[in-house]
Amino acid sequence: MNLLTAMRVFDRVCLLGSLSAAARDLNMSTTAVSRTIKELEEDLGVRLINRTTRRLSLTEAGRDYAPRARSLLDDISELQDSTRGLHKETRGLIRVSCSNVLGHTRITKLVPKFLDENPLTTIEFDLTARYVVGIVEEGYDVAIRFGGQADSALIARRLGDVRNYVCATPGYWDSHGRPAHPDELASHSCVLSNFAKRLGTWPFIGPDGPFDAAVGGRISTNSVEAAYQMTIAGFGIGNLPSLLVDAAIRDGRLEVQLDEFRPGSSPIYALYPHRTYIAAKVRAFVDFLIRELSADFTA
Repeated sequence: MNLLTAMRVFDRVCLLGSLSAAARDLNMSTTAVSRTIKELEEDLGVRLINRTTRRLSLTEAGRDYAPRARSLLDDISELQDSTRGLHKETRGLIRVSCSNVLGHTRITKLVPKFLDENPLTTIEFDLTARYVVGIVEEGYDVAIRFGGQADSALIARRLGDVRNYVCATPGYWDSHGRPAHPDELASHSCVLSNFAKRLGTWPFIGPDGPFDAAVGGRISTNSVEAAYQMTIAGFGIGNLPSLLVDAAIRDGRLEVQLDEFRPGSSPIYALYPHRTYIAAKVRAFVDFLIRELSADFTA
């Protein structure tokens, strides 16, 4: 058994969730993948994966082994890159996690251009509504998110800021009144967005500087798309990024209020593991995003 190969096979099974998916990704037969996992388990003297006809699940030993194997594989990849001098050449698979909103409105449109400019790279793109993603644990090279994450194991590079609008349907404003000052939001029904950590207050900038206005509502969500859908359905007031609401504002489905108070923007970050050597492919992809998004996002 080749231990490094076995670890790579096990890692792909963990990331993709099935033997057959890992086999396709590695250009191996499912039988060969299964045999490799079995040989690894025999060498370790423990079962790593519980197999049933419907699904796979990691054993306790497997859950302990998986992140440590992933870390070792990353270290080996970095060692190979630095030794070969591949910091001068961009190549390899880039595993990217991206929020649905950013993916659908901006990022996925840029991926073909990046691949054209870097013909030796491939991208595995995962769109998600989750605000927090275990980048290291889940094997991603880069995550693109609204807001950073308080994790010392990650580097956060700011790609820019997306303007936010306090908005609701014209029908909501007609029924409940249009606020003249953010302090009046406390008496309104707001769609609270814990995806941006704005459950109890929303930030504004007034004549005397920044301040937070208290907000309340009967519903909160960790999904910016869900907040948008509830706002446009007339449930209440949303504090939403322009990427989502520009079209609805232009065609009159949503109406903006309090814009003179400059509602706090939504910062966009690229997050990646903090390592001694940053893989050339990761650095190139993040630099590309900063370059291409500079015209869309405010610095």
